[in-house]
Amino acid sequence: MDELLNKKIENYTIVSLLGKGGMGVVYKAHDEKLNRFVAIKVLNAPHVKDSKRIKDRFKVEAQNHAQLIHQNIVTVYGFVEFDNLLGIVMEYVDGESLEKVIFKNGRLHIFDVIFIANQLLDGIGYAHSKSYIHRDIKPSNIIVNSEGIVKIMDFGISKSIDEDKDETRTGARIGTIHYMSPEQVKGKNVNRVSDLYSIGCTMYDMLAGQPPFDSKNDHDIMEGHLNEDPKNLNQYLPTIPEGLNTIVQKLLKKLQEERYQTCNDVKKDLQQFDKLLKTADANYFNERKVRRRLSRRYSIISSIIFIVVFSALALFVVSQVREFMELKGYKVFQENSISTLFETEEKFSFSKFKIHDLPTKLDLHSLTIEDNNFTIVGDSGIILFKQNTSENWTKNRLEENIKLFDSWTFQNERKIIIGEKSSFIYTENGTNKWYSILDKDFSLYNIKFIDEERGFVVGSNGLILTTLNSGQKWERIRTRENETFFSIDMIDKEIGFIVGRNGTILKTIDGGNSWENRNSISTKYLKSIDFNNEQIGIAVGGNGTILRSEDLGEEWSIIKNVTTRGLNNVKFLSEKSVIIIGNSGTILVSTDAGVNWKSVDLKVYSNWYDISFTQDGKIFIVGSSGTLIELEKGED
Repeated sequence: MDELLNKKIENYTIVSLLGKGGMGVVYKAHDEKLNRFVAIKVLNAPHVKDSKRIKDRFKVEAQNHAQLIHQNIVTVYGFVEFDNLLGIVMEYVDGESLEKVIFKNGRLHIFDVIFIANQLLDGIGYAHSKSYIHRDIKPSNIIVNSEGIVKIMDFGISKSIDEDKDETRTGARIGTIHYMSPEQVKGKNVNRVSDLYSIGCTMYDMLAGQPPFDSKNDHDIMEGHLNEDPKNLNQYLPTIPEGLNTIVQKLLKKLQEERYQTCNDVKKDLQQFDKLLKTADANYFNERKVRRRLSRRYSIISSIIFIVVFSALALFVVSQVREFMELKGYKVFQENSISTLFETEEKFSFSKFKIHDLPTKLDLHSLTIEDNNFTIVGDSGIILFKQNTSENWTKNRLEENIKLFDSWTFQNERKIIIGEKSSFIYTENGTNKWYSILDKDFSLYNIKFIDEERGFVVGSNGLILTTLNSGQKWERIRTRENETFFSIDMIDKEIGFIVGRNGTILKTIDGGNSWENRNSISTKYLKSIDFNNEQIGIAVGGNGTILRSEDLGEEWSIIKNVTTRGLNNVKFLSEKSVIIIGNSGTILVSTDAGVNWKSVDLKVYSNWYDISFTQDGKIFIVGSSGTLIELEKGED
């Protein structure tokens, strides 16, 4: 079907070929009406002409998939039929399949496995809650996008649990053989637990670098699923903690009743294991500091009491985790730990961190702290408030189900919150008023004020708004740029910068009345920009992009080989100390104004979106799944 390239189908222009499968071909296309890229899965012509059953199944795929709206599931936009061809129009995901990620890396880091598995369980758990079974979970059907978000695709053989009539024949094997459950191999009916077996195979593949049963002979693979135990993962990864090995082995039980029964059950065990790993990690490093002192102080009797207090099982699991860390070289973590992070001539350091419990599990995009009063906004219209005198959070939820991206708090505690669908929310005395002041839907990403009256908002499709009266009235500043703008940084009342997609960097020298493009030598999207007081600026974005300028943004250089993960925010903490946050728990720090960088692993693998500071020197970071962490900085 290469003849479709560059053709226009309805309002979609076919741009390129993304991949081919047994039933169809997937193209990248441009939606001319909505100015966005989409993916279109086109059913192979012979299937349309020769098989009404396959054609009907393809339509059922579109209908089933369209019922599932979740951040970890590729969204279906519609269905097209043209020139005897059928196509499903869906979300285009800029990323790589998990299959390619495993192929490139051989096997994945244990924390990446947990991070991906949790998102996979979230998406499949949601599908199960809507009474749909995927039936073909495998690495090639899982995409990790450029921001670290897992997207599940290809519900081509998904089945509604409530269907009276299955589109597939009784006795047919549905799925991909390396990841099939025993009941799928036998051609029997499948259920939610069958998907969990496939998730187990996928986790096994991430950890071992190959599926649990691998052979060139299909019969041997099927025999493995039916009658053989998979090799213990410690044969591939000798230092794997037994707790994680146990979770995967339980997912791969032959009998359905012996497996986990729900995605939530798996998540609970993964989270418990993750907590144990973090606790053992912290104890391990603390123990290394005091081990010699403890050996002098504790007698043989106290050691015996210590052993009696803890159960044999706990000791076994912790020892497994410790062995994993020691053999993998985690003792070097101490060199990059929070406590020694900024031990420079400035004697600037982070002394500790803690995770705060919040009354939401939604993704949080913005954190504003004014006079130690907190405002956090995020997905589905969530707004959280906390006053400095209180330990409790006030939770508000807008009636409009929209993503909120940023907020600004004035000295009189009045707030402006912005988000998608051109949304402005004005908050005063506990009352929210929602406005959409533009004649079309824009996503509004960042709001900044120079003083109490002059402010700016930037957003999609080249949008720049300005106000001279504290946000009571907004006017649009026209430029020749049509890219999405993510962040604005006003250094003073005259000079400022905007960053956005395709490496866009705009600069103003007249207080924001006009903006000129400063080509950034990068084509990756840029999410955030910040300057210190000595003309040094840092901009960060997609695929680990870090740009640095020493002349107030006139020229930029690329800082290479730091990370490949998406970076979402950068802040100068002092003239030379800088912190960057990004996806999959990424935290980078520099003590030389961004020339060299160190990675800090807190063992918290959320996508981090925003940073803010309190007056007493504490640093707070918010991210995905309702996560808020606190870093405490201090003088050494």
